[in-house]
Amino acid sequence: MKYKVNLSGLHCKGCRNLIKLSLEEADFANVQVNPEKKTAMFETDNKPEEIKKILDKVFKDLKGYGYSNIVNDE
Repeated sequence: MKYKVNLSGLHCKGCRNLIKLSLEEADFANVQVNPEKKTAMFETDNKPEEIKKILDKVFKDLKGYGYSNIVNDE
């Protein structure tokens, strides 16, 4: 399923690349990060509760960045 999250702390292409790589390393597929809209989209078969746990861990390790509003984007 496709999901979208809002991002905070995103300022430049370097931020985009760091978040994209971190989400890919967390086994999310087809990750797209849009710095202008401050959103990330990805695909996963995980359930929403599992997605939140994974994102909490990813963004705990990424100091200065955050996420909110996990939305099914299909």
